[in-house]
Amino acid sequence: MAVILNRYYNLKLSLSFLNSSGLGLLLLTLFTVPLAAREGDTLASTTVVVESSEVSEPTQNFLEVGRGEMDWLWFSLYKAKLMTLTGRYQQGQYPLLLDIEYYRDIAAEDLLQATREQWQHLQFSADDIKRWQSLLTATWPDVKPGDHLSFKVIDEQTSQFFFNQQPLGVMHDANFSAAFLAIWLSKDTSRPSLRAQLLGEKSCDC
Repeated sequence: MAVILNRYYNLKLSLSFLNSSGLGLLLLTLFTVPLAAREGDTLASTTVVVESSEVSEPTQNFLEVGRGEMDWLWFSLYKAKLMTLTGRYQQGQYPLLLDIEYYRDIAAEDLLQATREQWQHLQFSADDIKRWQSLLTATWPDVKPGDHLSFKVIDEQTSQFFFNQQPLGVMHDANFSAAFLAIWLSKDTSRPSLRAQLLGEKSCDC
């Protein structure tokens, strides 16, 4: 959520860190949803609506399913948590929350590029990726150590990003929610160990 793409991205990430500004983060995600677009198939076009209003406090009433760290070489990039109302994950059960706490400075552009590369790894169509990238470009900020970027899936068609508990907008696109979570939770994710940690199948001392 392939080996060649993963090695390419890891090399690029390492070089970016050594050169200075932002670490091209592997924005990986977790969710054992069936991938709607594989082998170049295109998802049915849907209307994406972004609202500025807040739906609710992002972590309110949520219990942790699992947590894990994204590591590269000798340093950690971020810590991720998967949360639900029951503390157990079940495919298709909402709401759920993915919270990422960053350990390093990362520019929004690097986050977007890493996300695009993961969608390409999962074989989503170019048209869908372009549409979703446009949505994220207008939503994501740069991040620094200690910042939290949270993704809350409210129901099958509604989701919302939060930055340090503050709402970034409400989105109405069922395909986007599934595709974003697939980065971490798909069985084809490029980081299966992190997926296992988020699902509570593997412990993390983090």
